[in-house]
Amino acid sequence: MKKVTIRVVLLVVIVGLCAIFAMWANDVHQDRKHVVIVNSKTPIFGGRGEGCETPTPIFLVQPGAVLRVRRIRYWKECATLDVKLPDRASGHIVLGIGNVSVRPPLH
Repeated sequence: MKKVTIRVVLLVVIVGLCAIFAMWANDVHQDRKHVVIVNSKTPIFGGRGEGCETPTPIFLVQPGAVLRVRRIRYWKECATLDVKLPDRASGHIVLGIGNVSVRPPLH
């Protein structure tokens, strides 16, 4: 009886972890369908968007640039978009700093 209980619990844990991983992977996949269109000079910050604080920009993107989104994160105060830069480096945009459009629109 004890072995059956342990196996059932282990199976439930494995299925739960697989479900969580599948939801996370789908979220990342949905984020990567977006692109950022730069409407005016916009600062790019280094690293991943880990919050709304704005360190010194590492790059200034010119109007007309189109950047692929890698990840979207929503915080209490803002949203950050991890993007792939033209030189294949990565950085992030803080929405509300600079002028960008996101396609398809965020909801």
